[in-house]
Amino acid sequence: MKSPKVLALVLLGMVLQASSVAAQNLVLTLASQPPTAGTISTRSPDQRSVTVAPGHSVSFARSTGRDYRLQASGGFAWTQVQEVPRDGESVRLTPSLREDGMIEVTVDQQRKSGTRTNSFRSTVIAQPGEWVSLIGAANTQPRNTKVYGTQSLSNDSLYLLVTY
Repeated sequence: MKSPKVLALVLLGMVLQASSVAAQNLVLTLASQPPTAGTISTRSPDQRSVTVAPGHSVSFARSTGRDYRLQASGGFAWTQVQEVPRDGESVRLTPSLREDGMIEVTVDQQRKSGTRTNSFRSTVIAQPGEWVSLIGAANTQPRNTKVYGTQSLSNDSLYLLVTY
């Protein structure tokens, strides 16, 4: 039979290990397109990464109108913000780590134009390291296929990658 001190130390170690997993920060990476193996592109990999504690939110926004189109033609248009712009689109992401190791992200999207506001909330569940389409069409190309030709990409697409 083990002594009470040994049992107490084992239990303390288990509690500390569980709390360190729960407190582990997550890295959120946003991109206009996920990197694709075997693809040659003349487009730079525009993306933004931020570290977030599970259960905490981070917001990104982009403006609408002429300035947005000029900015988007040259790079990634989403920037991290504290407040949503009056005319624009925003995405608030709140990641959490599930007990099964999957990552759950609550996505709050809002579009404002003058006095009109459209908003919706959804939940995305993914494996760590998996790219997920948040806005725009997802790539529907079958795996392990080769495609020859050109493809134009929309700056309206937004993808998310969450890692530890």
